[in-house]
Amino acid sequence: MISEISYLGGVCPAGPLGVQSGLPSYPKVDPRGWDLGDIEMAIALKRAELNQVMGYRKDYDAEEHNLCLALIRFQDGSSEILVAYSNDSAIPESTRLGLHLIPNVYDKLPPNERFGCDGMAQYHTEPKLLNYLLATLEVRQTAYRRQFLPRDPLYRFILQRQRQQARAQAVLSSDIKKVAAVVIVTEIDCCSTCTAYSIARFRERFPGIPLRTIELGKQVKGGVKPQYRQVTVNRK
Repeated sequence: MISEISYLGGVCPAGPLGVQSGLPSYPKVDPRGWDLGDIEMAIALKRAELNQVMGYRKDYDAEEHNLCLALIRFQDGSSEILVAYSNDSAIPESTRLGLHLIPNVYDKLPPNERFGCDGMAQYHTEPKLLNYLLATLEVRQTAYRRQFLPRDPLYRFILQRQRQQARAQAVLSSDIKKVAAVVIVTEIDCCSTCTAYSIARFRERFPGIPLRTIELGKQVKGGVKPQYRQVTVNRK
């Protein structure tokens, strides 16, 4: 299924995020800030890409699982976007790497440094993103090293290159000390466990790094789509 995605009215407001959030303004190390329309467009495009890639599986509905972004602003004004999907274990490795989905590094972190709890929360997108953000470069790159290689020479070559590129990409945003601000954008609203054991815990541990959440109100069982304010999605 292909989606047609556009800005509402073709125009997005220029103001930065968080102006009326009640939280202190994040350091304006980059005067562009993060525009709400751009953020909604980013997650809508990633959702469309994911759905299109997984469209070959007739018995699988990618919309039943959450998609989440972490927008990271660094102190030098540069930025990075991390992408997490709540059911990435159902996606072949080559496809996951092609979609730039981050791996779950929960079990590779010391217990006292993990976000999420010892139940299912470590597989939710919000703690998955924060754990990856906190992980050292070694932990990240280890998560991309796998023993399996396909027999087909072309597929083997492609997968090896994808792993190599993922390990190189892992260098970005690998130093929490250089992070100036983080915005978590999630289709499905954060559950109480993720809020308590991930969002709140990150704010307590890193009070100097503003962390905001944008929750789009998607409800799988209720059939409620993400509630975009600046972006319209027309499915074809």
